[in-house]
Amino acid sequence: MRDVKFVSIATDRVRPLKRLADKEEYKFSIISDDQAKISKDYNVFGIPIDFETIKTELAIPSTYLIDRKGKIVWRYIGTKTNRPEIQDILNAIDSHLQNE
Repeated sequence: MRDVKFVSIATDRVRPLKRLADKEEYKFSIISDDQAKISKDYNVFGIPIDFETIKTELAIPSTYLIDRKGKIVWRYIGTKTNRPEIQDILNAIDSHLQNE
């Protein structure tokens, strides 16, 4: 058993995120970053590949593993359609957080 906590951060407002979490019966926390402060702090907010079509900056889909001391030990910066495979995340957890 892996002792990790999963938290999702999205730039959507609280109410739509709550509806999504309830509908999908998520078992993890979702944080609303509707001002994109967290996304900007992690440098994953900016011009997407399809900027010409949507004309707005967005949070870039990203996955981070942060150890108990707050240090980033692994990250995956994706795109609108490029996300890490679950097995890649599990392998990273086993490699970087196993002895926490």
